[in-house]
Amino acid sequence: MSESASMDHKIYVIIVTYNAMRWIEKCVNSVLNSSYKTTLVIVDNNSSDATVKTIKNKYPQAILVENKENLGFGKANNIGLKIALEKGGNYFLLLNQDAYLKEDTLQKLMLQMETHKGYGILSPIHLDGQGNQIDLYFQTYINPSNCKNLYSDIYLNKKMKPIYDVRFVNAAIWLLSKKTLHEVGGFNPYFFHYAEDNDYVNRCKFKSLKVGVVPDAFAYHDREQQVRNSNPRNLANLQDLKLMNPSNNLSVNKMIRLTFKKAIKALVNWNKSDFLDSIRYLKKLYSSKKQVAKIKNEIKNNPYPFLN
Repeated sequence: MSESASMDHKIYVIIVTYNAMRWIEKCVNSVLNSSYKTTLVIVDNNSSDATVKTIKNKYPQAILVENKENLGFGKANNIGLKIALEKGGNYFLLLNQDAYLKEDTLQKLMLQMETHKGYGILSPIHLDGQGNQIDLYFQTYINPSNCKNLYSDIYLNKKMKPIYDVRFVNAAIWLLSKKTLHEVGGFNPYFFHYAEDNDYVNRCKFKSLKVGVVPDAFAYHDREQQVRNSNPRNLANLQDLKLMNPSNNLSVNKMIRLTFKKAIKALVNWNKSDFLDSIRYLKKLYSSKKQVAKIKNEIKNNPYPFLN
């Protein structure tokens, strides 16, 4: 595809950085060397190393935003997305600071996004930093319970589909369209870091937009290849995520009623521990109820939710 044709699409690559010196040059160079020409937006979350200085010195063509504090992954990406929208962007690649594109990654993603309008998110296959194996966590996204027929088609040498639907893929390398932003918007700032991409996938599905991986597009995610234990904050985010899913058939109101009955029973039986646990959970449920109402109101009434 010609450079002029690619520029007509007005594609913006958004990179959020925080102390990114280990990766930033390789990451940005992979964008600049892409066969699909883009505009680069970098949003820095108050790095304390030489990240900002390096970007200014080596990549003056990039639009650089210097936050005065660490706003988290989602909120910082929202800043970049808003800038790209205001400048007339039609497609938006979210790229982690520790991720790198192959020369044809974006071109292959764009071809499928242009052809298959029902997808809100497209991702390439994530390799590890050296390209020696599929990224450890990404392997779970494409296993048979989360991605139908990809393994079978590979092992049986069947013709590969252009896109395989997945339940979830993390936001290290996401291609979004203007339609996606109009329907789903940006990230919910409730999630500072961790589960913000899960929430975004939930909202895509709520708006009947699919999430897919493109099997012949590859990129690198240069992170530790071992399973880490989730910290308490991450586990709390996952609990909030379940309650705040706008597509969830589980009624928060029903859970409030059941938890209230449990609290009354514990009080009558003077089970102090169960009573206090129930009260704490009731607070969480009421907070989640407000958040779900806010999400649905944001999606319903704003043309670009969370980006206004």
